[in-house]
Amino acid sequence: MNGRERFLTALRRDVPDAPPVFLRDLTLALDETGYSTPEVCSGQYDAEKSADSVIALHRRLGQDAMVGCVHYVGMEVETLGGKVRFPENGIPSVIEHPFQDPGSELPDLDLERVPTFQNVANSYRLVSEAIGSETAMVCNLEGPITKAALLRGMENLALDMYQDPTLASAYVSYATRLAKDYLEFVGKKSRLDCCFVAAASDNPDIFGQEAFLKHSVPNLARIREASRTLGLPTVFHPHGDLSSEGNRPLIENMIGTGVEGFQFAEGNDHCALKEQCADRIALLGGIDAFTTLLLGPPERIERETRAFINDFHPWDGYVFMCSCSLHRGMPMGNVEHMVRTVRGITKKEI
Repeated sequence: MNGRERFLTALRRDVPDAPPVFLRDLTLALDETGYSTPEVCSGQYDAEKSADSVIALHRRLGQDAMVGCVHYVGMEVETLGGKVRFPENGIPSVIEHPFQDPGSELPDLDLERVPTFQNVANSYRLVSEAIGSETAMVCNLEGPITKAALLRGMENLALDMYQDPTLASAYVSYATRLAKDYLEFVGKKSRLDCCFVAAASDNPDIFGQEAFLKHSVPNLARIREASRTLGLPTVFHPHGDLSSEGNRPLIENMIGTGVEGFQFAEGNDHCALKEQCADRIALLGGIDAFTTLLLGPPERIERETRAFINDFHPWDGYVFMCSCSLHRGMPMGNVEHMVRTVRGITKKEI
């Protein structure tokens, strides 16, 4: 199997020839080429330098699935009137939310007329043309509450949920529409293999279970339907401990949306998740990106990586990932050692 086949086999919950690796490296590739963050991400976005970076990192690490651009949260923020900070060698961040004023209109956004999105889609196309036959192309987009919080502000959205639930629902619904439009736009410009819904703020430990059920679940179903129409499987990645006794019922609601995969974050009991989700949904995850992978040492990275690979053998419905996305500043040697460890494990060894 090549990487693309291996990744998609696991998402179908069949048995691949080896554990698939998907790092969801969003800005890490810039460290491989040495481009500054502003020269790629700011302004109208540089499709060629983005694609060069993604392809260069694939040459080094050989991931089985990749996001087809250098991705940062809040790509639509400046178009909608907000502000994003682009540090020279750091990760872009939203510093002014476009809908901080609760009276703000929620405009339609024609992505065909926004150079940033045209160039992001061109990056996907260039990467797909170069390596798309050997590695799966994953479209990364923000989850319902996560994107709404980027547009409105986390504290403002939390107050809306308490004081004006109708307004909160409007922001989350609008954010979901933007996510669907982005997925469909990139899908028209480039071949895609998977939709990945990155949902850090759809964490039930932040906004609560009620918000997860009212906002995340139904809007995730909308995204999944758009993804299904494109012929793509959908993976959902909410943060929080969904393996805890209190949150485990939420997994049933998540599975009920029809998503094909669930990436668990750090702090989850992956064996409990495997038992609960058996044969119903693919699981993606692995070592903690913020402690084990960032800090090492190599012996710890190897030990914990091997533990996940062993626990999920024979890898039917399992993709090895870190607990979250990878960005600039992550020690590349640690990442390389982790991937090399996965690649060195064979079925005979287990």
